Amino acid sequence: MVFGALVGDECAEVRRVPIPEIGPDDVLISIKSCNICTYDYQQWLGLRPQQPYPMAWGHEDSGVIAAVGGNIKDLKVGDQVIANHYRPCLQCTPCRLGRNMNMCEGEEAQQFLVKDQYGYYGGYGCAEYRRIAAKHIFTFQNNIPPEEAGFTEPLATVVHGIRKMRPSVGEKALVIGAGTMGLLNAQVLRYYGLDVTISELVEKKISKARSLGFDKVLNPSDSDFASKVRTYTGGKGPDMIVIAVGATSAYDQAFEVAPEGSRLLIFAASFPIPSWSIHPNLVHYKCWEIHGTVGAALSDYCEAVKLLDTGAVNVEPLIEARVPLKDIQKAFELASTQGNYRISVMLP
Repeated sequence: MVFGALVGDECAEVRRVPIPEIGPDDVLISIKSCNICTYDYQQWLGLRPQQPYPMAWGHEDSGVIAAVGGNIKDLKVGDQVIANHYRPCLQCTPCRLGRNMNMCEGEEAQQFLVKDQYGYYGGYGCAEYRRIAAKHIFTFQNNIPPEEAGFTEPLATVVHGIRKMRPSVGEKALVIGAGTMGLLNAQVLRYYGLDVTISELVEKKISKARSLGFDKVLNPSDSDFASKVRTYTGGKGPDMIVIAVGATSAYDQAFEVAPEGSRLLIFAASFPIPSWSIHPNLVHYKCWEIHGTVGAALSDYCEAVKLLDTGAVNVEPLIEARVPLKDIQKAFELASTQGNYRISVMLP
């Protein structure tokens, strides 16, 4: 089978390995698409030296079941599915408590850090076929486009972060950044009943936010930005701020407009690492809550599948382009172009 591999900085190639054989508790997925996330193209750019080469990259993939193991009763050939990127063991204490799957103590969750028998790291998300244990499979009922189903993992991370913030219907939220993850955060906040304002510098992204029905979109370069934020959020400022841009200016902007008692979510990471100048006394006296987030819990995956399957979250406008696997180098060039949304690599 053919698959996409990152073999060096700014170098992506199509490689070939045998189709994996499945065991009695596995399924074989025929992958239809794999989206390039920030994690992927930052490695391609050489900004994540901690990630090794060669990398059989990809985790925002989706497809249909091509074969099922003999012990599998609740899945069948032709089902539209996605695989749980985190591979939780479902047996350790963090798994049994339903915690973030990054906390799983099982060996399978660490498998991507080890070279496989063919000399590759990674999970082969951008491959013709993937072998996955059936316990890690989620199914869709409404036959949505595969590149949209591929948003399950990033959407699950959004659900996870927002749930940590204890959102309440009618609260005012500010999302800083209208990139892919910013607009996913904005849509989930809106779904949970919050009144959402978005801050964005880039005109293309401002237009994209408006096209998704967000009419409270502000440019932080405007001289009256802070006063407009207060106006849009009922006079006192946002109850909740999601920082969906990994930039020092985004952190500074959040602190500028955060009122007393505000909850701030540090959603985005970036490389090189941005600086963050924070005044502890300010956090103390303003009673701010500052949360970090990465990854998701199993329940967040279930919620993400539901939001996509029912159309409650619209991801189609967040697909910048669909590129065939044979043009994988072009796909990464597009994905790493500033201002672009998700690039979907389409499998043969």
